[in-house]
Amino acid sequence: MNKFFDLKWRANANFKSGAIAMSLTSASAIEVRFDKRPDDDVLLAIDELVNVLRTEPGCMSYSIIALNKYFSSMIISGFWTNEKDMIDHFSNSSFAALIACLTSSCRSICFRSLFMDSEIRSQHAEP
Repeated sequence: MNKFFDLKWRANANFKSGAIAMSLTSASAIEVRFDKRPDDDVLLAIDELVNVLRTEPGCMSYSIIALNKYFSSMIISGFWTNEKDMIDHFSNSSFAALIACLTSSCRSICFRSLFMDSEIRSQHAEP
């Protein structure tokens, strides 16, 4: 069996205890496509970086969702209790390392962020 699949892969959002879904105000998503299944070391690096990003202030959840069994397409998403913490995490060295890891071997990458105002209306923002 492949060493990567021996890991606990978190495909679903795993909200930290004490955080409730109603406090969600911001979300970010990175959709990544590779030409073929990424090497194990790339997948392991992505997993390790996402685990670090989960510990950022204001982070409710950071998850990786494989869109196929080969992990050649995936969505990496973060859910935040406030807009400031989400925006601050984009300047974090771990986020920069994640983007560098992804762009070194991906075919395409697409970024999205979603902000909610106090009336829970969504606002879509693109870079």
